[in-house]
Amino acid sequence: YFLPAAGSEISINRINQAKDFTLQQDCRGDYAIFINMALPSNEKRWYVVDLKSENILYETYVAHGKGSGEGTQANVFSDKPGSCCTALGIYKITGSYMGEHGLSYMLEGLEKSNKNAINRSIVIHSAWYANDDFIEKYGRCGNSWGCPAISASALKACAPYLKPGTIVWIYR
Repeated sequence: YFLPAAGSEISINRINQAKDFTLQQDCRGDYAIFINMALPSNEKRWYVVDLKSENILYETYVAHGKGSGEGTQANVFSDKPGSCCTALGIYKITGSYMGEHGLSYMLEGLEKSNKNAINRSIVIHSAWYANDDFIEKYGRCGNSWGCPAISASALKACAPYLKPGTIVWIYR
């Protein structure tokens, strides 16, 4: 039985839609990442969900793009190159690499709303501005250039779930 975290708003319906999507798109069906951009960045809005048990396994803070709003709330969403916005939709992890932010996970946008993800270099990476100390000091996460950035400790904790074929659903 699934019990969503307070404010998480991950409904059984959304989880079932994710399960259906993984089957239709030949994605991994074991875990999915849900990112609720309706919540402010000083609340945990990144959720790792076990699609079989429908349980939340991990939750953490996640940054949104500075073009989406430089305060706690993401209000503008765009997939336009150069917008520095978060783009809504379902993504698939395609691999990982060591880059400017250390270990990063490449994302392919699977919907019209996020089809430029590869060209925009939208990836999951760690960021110093998404950790507890920054959030305590400033009352919010810092902002990325459109990437779903999480703390280094969260990235390490989520690594077992961030495999090629795993879906990442950014929604509002």
